[in-house]
Amino acid sequence: MNGFLTALLRGMGQLLFMPHAGTGLLALLGILLNSPLMAMAVLTGTLGATLVGSQVMERQAFNQGLAGFNGALLGLAAALFMQPSALLWLSVFLGGGLAGWCFNWGMRRNLQLLTAPYICLMLLIWALLPRLPQPDGGIQLHWLDAPVLSGALAGVGQMGFQGNLLSALCMAAGLIICRGWRALGWALLGSLTGAVAGALMGISPFSLATGLASYNCALIAVALAIVSGHRSRSWQLWLGMAVTAALTLVGLKLALIPVLTIPFVLAMWLVIGAERCHSLNAIVCKRRKNYSDNTS
Repeated sequence: MNGFLTALLRGMGQLLFMPHAGTGLLALLGILLNSPLMAMAVLTGTLGATLVGSQVMERQAFNQGLAGFNGALLGLAAALFMQPSALLWLSVFLGGGLAGWCFNWGMRRNLQLLTAPYICLMLLIWALLPRLPQPDGGIQLHWLDAPVLSGALAGVGQMGFQGNLLSALCMAAGLIICRGWRALGWALLGSLTGAVAGALMGISPFSLATGLASYNCALIAVALAIVSGHRSRSWQLWLGMAVTAALTLVGLKLALIPVLTIPFVLAMWLVIGAERCHSLNAIVCKRRKNYSDNTS
């Protein structure tokens, strides 16, 4: 039971890419402070995903919380956009389990699905079930008079879909207790990048102040700098943040579907693809050199 509870909390910690039960507790607290409904939803989605993960996932990956985070995101997004109903709660629980299974399926085949499972399921729910007239983001405490500064800070909270500065403080503490101040620094830098780009492109002050233009950049900054370990001068970091910022702005401007973490996933796939092409090119060049040396 203790192992399952730890995996459940780490699944919520993985909202910030932090496999730490304390981070998960702080993330849950941040969500609860902003929206009790979203706190219930994140627990429901994470529980469904973690239950499935306990049956199908390798123990090491399960213990890191990798089973739960897609379910957590599904619960958060469903509470944000959809009208509450028994069918919605059932969809979050079962969808969380399916998202966890899909992520494990990809992981076993060395496919970087990232948050794609919950995105696909959430868009299906969004298309089929009744939606709210306006997204219910909870209390959303922010500074509308200083939208860029507010967005840079709130973007850290929006890593868990909370446009609330108090929630952002909880998420920031969760980053620090797991990976130190460097993790928070990269999250803030990514978030600031998104906020500045949004301001330059004329995104509405409310969207800026609540971190809607920022959080995808915060996610990719933490993923590449902290999880993948890229140095500050690496091209992957800056390419990833630039592409993420551009895709986020396109999504916010078009407003055809919820942005979710789609910009993060697409930018990460681009970086991963570019890395693999670079590695393949290096191998080809090395073989050509060896062949040239052998024939000379």
